[in-house]
Amino acid sequence: MFVPTAEADDTTGDLQSIITSVEATIHPHAILGVSPNMDVESASGTLSLHFERDLVPEEVTLSIQSPEGRLFQYVYSQRLTTPWVDPFVRMGSEDYEEITVDLATGVLDGRVLAVHRTIAMFGTDRPSAEAVFAQLIESYGQPSAIVTGSYDSELIYAYGSNGFIADLPALEASMHPVVTGQPMTASISRFGSFFHDDVPCTNAVGRDAYYEFRMPRREDPLASCDAALRVRVQSSGPKTTIHIDLMDYRLIRANRAETDRQILEALDEEQAPSRIEL
Repeated sequence: MFVPTAEADDTTGDLQSIITSVEATIHPHAILGVSPNMDVESASGTLSLHFERDLVPEEVTLSIQSPEGRLFQYVYSQRLTTPWVDPFVRMGSEDYEEITVDLATGVLDGRVLAVHRTIAMFGTDRPSAEAVFAQLIESYGQPSAIVTGSYDSELIYAYGSNGFIADLPALEASMHPVVTGQPMTASISRFGSFFHDDVPCTNAVGRDAYYEFRMPRREDPLASCDAALRVRVQSSGPKTTIHIDLMDYRLIRANRAETDRQILEALDEEQAPSRIEL
């Protein structure tokens, strides 16, 4: 199927909401008061108060054509952005803060799927990774995994199908015990340890959560992860950058699966005959 994405002024398709039948992952986390499953109006208003200016919705068109030539078009806001933080700001030497809020399609009423925040600081008054992590631990308790280094440190609160994962390295050890004399098969280097790719949330990075049509769908590497708060602190010379990503994979999967289903259903609908003169 042909799947271009471009700006447009109208739409020839629609998606029906299923928000009442989808549950978000239960966790205590929020970024600047915004958490997955929040409605877009509340999220936008909360962030506008923080930044003292309005975030801008990024509107796109899904334009999908079936092999039979049937076309489905749908316009929606796929994320909120802080457009005043441009490449020149990022390459500069002044403090800045930016945020991106990934939004669902109409099947979840455009609700928040994920929040990505970046804080860049210069000068001498910059918190260390240990200080940032201590604040998080004070607020949320001990994380699922943590590693601190001289230049790059990382922490994660991970949630699988059974809730909060208290110790990811211990979970790796229980799922894949080390056998004496046998080579290690873990291949993912994270949080100071090596993990197998089936250990929940070890691949939970701050990727975009907004919808993209793909058919057929590949196997989801994050299917065993329901939510994650990931914080990464990078220090280089006079600059410290803090990346914070809060993602609800349960909502992301539900949004993707139902949007796929409704689009494919629309493309497969019986079409009324035309009325042109023959």
